Amino acid sequence: MEVVLHADGWVHADGVSVRGRAFDGSDRLEASAICRRLGEALEGGRADSDSIPPALEHCVSTLEGFYAAVIDRSEGQYLIADHARSIPLWYDAAGTVVSDRGWAVRDAIDAPRARLTEREFHLTRYVTGPDTIWDGVFAVQPGELVRIDGDERRTSTYWRYWPTGPQSTGENHESQSLSALRTALETALERLERVAGDRPIVLPLSGGYDSRLLAAALVDRGREVIAFTFGQPGHPDVAVSRAVASDLGIRLEHYPYDQERWHAWYHGEACTSYREWAFGGDALPFLAEWPAVYGLLEAGRLPRDALYCPGHTVATPSERLPQFRGETTAPPDSVVGCGVGDTEAIIEPTRDALLEYVLETHYSLWPTAALDDIRDRVSAQLFDHDHDSPVDTPTQLAAAYEHWEWRGRMSTFTNGDLRVYEDAGLEWWLPLWDPAYVRGWQRVPLAARRNKGLHAALAVDTYQRVAGISRDRAARIDRTLEPHDRLLSRLRYSPEMQWIGASSAAPGDQHRSPGWEPPFLTPPAHWSLEAHPLAWGGTLTPELRADCADRSLYALRTLGETGYLDLETATSLPEEPTLEALVDDSA
Repeated sequence: MEVVLHADGWVHADGVSVRGRAFDGSDRLEASAICRRLGEALEGGRADSDSIPPALEHCVSTLEGFYAAVIDRSEGQYLIADHARSIPLWYDAAGTVVSDRGWAVRDAIDAPRARLTEREFHLTRYVTGPDTIWDGVFAVQPGELVRIDGDERRTSTYWRYWPTGPQSTGENHESQSLSALRTALETALERLERVAGDRPIVLPLSGGYDSRLLAAALVDRGREVIAFTFGQPGHPDVAVSRAVASDLGIRLEHYPYDQERWHAWYHGEACTSYREWAFGGDALPFLAEWPAVYGLLEAGRLPRDALYCPGHTVATPSERLPQFRGETTAPPDSVVGCGVGDTEAIIEPTRDALLEYVLETHYSLWPTAALDDIRDRVSAQLFDHDHDSPVDTPTQLAAAYEHWEWRGRMSTFTNGDLRVYEDAGLEWWLPLWDPAYVRGWQRVPLAARRNKGLHAALAVDTYQRVAGISRDRAARIDRTLEPHDRLLSRLRYSPEMQWIGASSAAPGDQHRSPGWEPPFLTPPAHWSLEAHPLAWGGTLTPELRADCADRSLYALRTLGETGYLDLETATSLPEEPTLEALVDDSA
C-alpha cells in the first residue's frame, strides 16, 4: 500500500507516521514520541493474520489528544484515528493507497460515484459511517484502528462515545454532576495550556454558550485570549459576542460579511482551491469562518503564532435529543440550539420512532421520494453495534442517538472546520472534545444532558463569576436576545447599514420599502438566503438566490461539490426540485 500524506506536520520514524499530539496521563507526547510508542507496541513479532495486535490496541487506547497515525509494516498497514477523528485518513478497499486527502485515494483508483452514499450526502451534507461518495474509498472512523493486508481489512473500535448517565436524578446529584463536569473542564484546560505554552489563545467567539465557556474559563486562568467573530454587522451573534468580549475584557476582532464579498470569495482562486482539497468525499467543506480567518490574518489583526481553539463540544449531539413520551423529568428550558432539529419534539420511546426522528431532522436538505435504502443504512448505524444493554429505554435510545451523531455528523462535517485553520497554516486544539471533558459529559444524567443543559449551566456560572455580572446577563445568548436589543445593535455598531429593506428585497421587487428591522430577527430555522446573517447567499447568482430563497445554502452547495449545479452561473432550479429531478436530469 502506498502512503500519500499531503499535510504539513507529519513526523516519520521507522515506518510510523504521526501528525498531532496526545497525552498519556500527565505526559505530553509530541508526534515523535507517539511514533516511538506505537513502534514499541508492535515489537515482538508479527500479529496473527486475522487480528490486530492487542499491545497496539492497548497503546492507542491510552493516548488522549488529537492525532492520526499510519504504520507501515511487512504484515500490513495500521491506520489510527483519535476519538474525535480530528485528522482524517482515507484508504481504498483493495489496499492500494492511504492518504490524508480523500480525493488522492479517489484519483489513485479512479473510483466511480456510489449512488446511495452520494444521495445521503445530498440530503444531509455528510456521509455517515466509513463510506464516501466514491465507491471503494473509505474513511477511518473516530476511535478506530484499521489493519490492511492487501485487500483484507480488519477494524477495531478501541473507544466509542456512549453516554452512561442515568435518566434523571435529584437536585443534589445534579449539583454533584456540575461539580464533576467543572473538574473535567479544568483537566481539559490544563492540557490546553500545556499545548499553548506562552502563546496567545485565539477563539472564534459566537453568541452561544460553548465559546463563552472557553473564553471565561481561560480569562479566569490569566491567559491572553483574543477573540474574533464574523458576519453582517449588528446581527445577534456579533452583538452578543461584543458584549461577552467587553464583559471579560478581551480583544475582539470582527470581520464583516456581505453578499458582494461572498461572490468574490467563494469563486476566487484561494477559496476554490481550499474547497477542492478539503473535500474528502464524506463531508461538505466548512466555509463559515474561512473568509474571516484569511482576512484577519492578512490584515495583521490575528496572530499566526497562536493556538486556535474552536468551541466544538461533546455536548452538541445532546442539544438535538428528542423527548421520549412518558419521561417524568422536564427538559431544560434554556435555548442553546443552532437551528437544527426540534428540541421540543416528543416521540415514542421506540427504535422506529427514533429512526424517523433522525430522518426528519437530518435528511431533509432536499425533498426525495426514495428513502428506503437510506432508512436501512441509518437504522444499521443507530442500532447494529455491540453494546452491553438492549437499546429499548429512553436512556439507551438517547445514547444511541448521541453515538450516531458523534460518529456521523460531528466527526465528519463539524470537525471539517479544522481544515480552515490548516489551510491558513494555523495550529488548533479542541478543548471541549478533550477526552477528560468527554468522560465528564458521558456521566451526566440524560435529563441534564438534553438541550446541553448542564453544559450551558457551567458556561453561565463560569461567565457570571469571572465577568462579575448578573445571571440574567450571563445567560443571554444570540437566540434569546430581545428584538429591541437586536435593533439597537444595528444602530450601535453599523449605523451606515440601518436602512436595509431595499437591499434585501428580491430582485425586481420595487414595492418593498426600506425599514429599520433586520431580516434576521426571525428564528434561525427561517433564515433565507437573502436574510442570512452570514450573507453567504452572495455565493449564488442573484437569479438563483431569488429562485431558492427558502432553500439552505448547504443544499445547493452539495450539488455544487458533486458537479450537478454550477453555483457561479445557474439561474434557476426545476419547478419541483426533488433530489431525483436535480440529479437524474443532470447526470
